[in-house]
Amino acid sequence: MKKRNTTLYTMLAGLSLLFTGCSKNFLNEDTSSFQSPDNTYINTKGFETGLNGLYSYARMEFLTWNGSIFSQGATPQEALQVGTDIVAIKTTGTDATLAPFSNYTLNPASSYVRNYWKYAYGFIGNTNTILEALKKDGISWTDKDNDPKRVEATARFFRAYSYRYLVNLYGDVPWVDKVSETPRRDFTRTPKAEILTHMIEDLKYASENLPDNPGTIQEGKLTKWAALHYLAEAYIEAGQPDLAAEAANKVIQSGYFKLNDQRFGAEKDKPGDYFHDMFIENNQNRGSGNQETIWAIQLEYNTQGGGDRYTDWSKRAWVPFYSQQKGFALADSLGGRGLGHVRPYQWWLDSYEKQDVRNSSFNIKRDWYYNDPSVPELYGKKIELTDAIKESGNVFPTTTKFFYGKTAVDPAFEGNMKDRVKVRLAETYLLLAEAYWRANKPAQAKDAINAVRARAKASLIDATAINADLILDERARELIGEEIRRMTLARFGEDIFLRRVQTLNTQSKNVVKKEFILWPIPQEVIDSNTGAAFPQNPGY
Repeated sequence: MKKRNTTLYTMLAGLSLLFTGCSKNFLNEDTSSFQSPDNTYINTKGFETGLNGLYSYARMEFLTWNGSIFSQGATPQEALQVGTDIVAIKTTGTDATLAPFSNYTLNPASSYVRNYWKYAYGFIGNTNTILEALKKDGISWTDKDNDPKRVEATARFFRAYSYRYLVNLYGDVPWVDKVSETPRRDFTRTPKAEILTHMIEDLKYASENLPDNPGTIQEGKLTKWAALHYLAEAYIEAGQPDLAAEAANKVIQSGYFKLNDQRFGAEKDKPGDYFHDMFIENNQNRGSGNQETIWAIQLEYNTQGGGDRYTDWSKRAWVPFYSQQKGFALADSLGGRGLGHVRPYQWWLDSYEKQDVRNSSFNIKRDWYYNDPSVPELYGKKIELTDAIKESGNVFPTTTKFFYGKTAVDPAFEGNMKDRVKVRLAETYLLLAEAYWRANKPAQAKDAINAVRARAKASLIDATAINADLILDERARELIGEEIRRMTLARFGEDIFLRRVQTLNTQSKNVVKKEFILWPIPQEVIDSNTGAAFPQNPGY
């Protein structure tokens, strides 16, 4: 490559830029050839190549052992769940990468502390390269009025998406919006408030220039509604709840999405319910009849550009290691091969009303029956779940969102290669409720939460019940395993973060401190930045 980006994201992330080769249908096809921006970004086709690279980069978030970023670790997503208020790690044999996040022995060299930084700044490097290339003269556009805006909107969406991780995990971080041809070692930490301002600018532009109708674009591609959803979240973090509510309402009132309340998709004629349908393989996109998904990352099984054996191991974390328990054999009906690394806390299980659809046996598996006929004295009987069995990770009540088996292909199949929904309308409603609560409009907040609860057939709440805990509890009931819980708690601030963890997380309550709301800055970042002071976060 003639031009290399040697700013913060390559110097400290250790990543080369992701310029992927052309692909007619990239979201369903894998492309991996590298091209120079100087000879790629000369026409619409070349910029499409760059955008394909951004979508490919977004998928890297879910890679595990075989990933170029999240390598040598099995549970990157769950590192953002443990140590919060919703899950415990198992007491024996847990993935060693998770324990420091639960017992708060993190240090600046901890695996995912480094990997999420690398991921985010690597992503930012790619977006900035595309944005800089747009400034060149002589680009041959197929649609000169719309193509440049759509390219810029996509790149700016992903830049804001990357900074969303950085500000919530690390706090003040360098704002980088240009490509440097020479190495820099003099970065300083930009205040989070300033970065949020830049994120809002990027997301506003994206919301004004990304496609409008999700029915006319390829599955997995971005629309303005995904940008507005994240814009609402950014406005909340920036202390502008009225603008957040305005953005969220635009999504809800767009007419393109609705809360799924009827059976749909691959197994609509089989036993189940409409909430469970959202988490069945092949049901994540609009083509399945799912009207709730706003954006889904394409990770489908055995598809080029989708998932492989080392993509999204959330199943192995959330599904118990029941095959270790005498009397159990691997089965798709039990979720496939899980390892039981994370176990939801009892408070979450107890927080549902009996009639709540999200509490059905299709959505939470509480009762486990021995299924191994080679152990006839147990076969068909219900296991008595002792604390020891649950804490071991062998068998415990859990969400079925990540159940995924391929035992006919391979009984020990590792991954969870369903498309991963990143934004769905129920969360937009819950963001709207949060925005109204922060704006001291409890009646409107009540209506937003009740839209979600009514879909679930849960009792409706009164405006006097609205507070931070109610909103966080409802998010857990609706979004457990889907939302990045650490980032949600970070948005609510260190006091609520500390109280929730101390009250609800029995493993972390005695070791958590307020300052642990943030992760440490990776040590190599500090060591490499020899031209300016780069202070570590407090507590590390």
